[in-house]
Amino acid sequence: MAQFASNILFSIDTALQQKGGVNEEVITTSKTLTYQDSTIQIIKNNTAGVLNVTLPEFKEGTIFFVRCKASSGANLSLQNPASSPGGVQVLAPGEACLVACEGTVWQTVIKA
Repeated sequence: MAQFASNILFSIDTALQQKGGVNEEVITTSKTLTYQDSTIQIIKNNTAGVLNVTLPEFKEGTIFFVRCKASSGANLSLQNPASSPGGVQVLAPGEACLVACEGTVWQTVIKA
């Protein structure tokens, strides 16, 4: 676990911007995320069923924010990488979640 010093303070005098940090796209087949993809994913499932979004291989400290932007019944199922198959979270239209990796597993931090 990381240890942080609480005696070092700093401030950022401008808005924090992650260039290329948001990806909004329409998918009709399953999608696999990589570490080159944007941290924030707004994905519209353009089918009438469930599509898988596979998370990348485990890397400690990595996060993804995924939002399901779709019509009724078009869910997204976040999946572990092929090396350790299994579901992480299912998102219905309008739902979003933040997932984080602690090195050996992807976990849902918050879902709304």
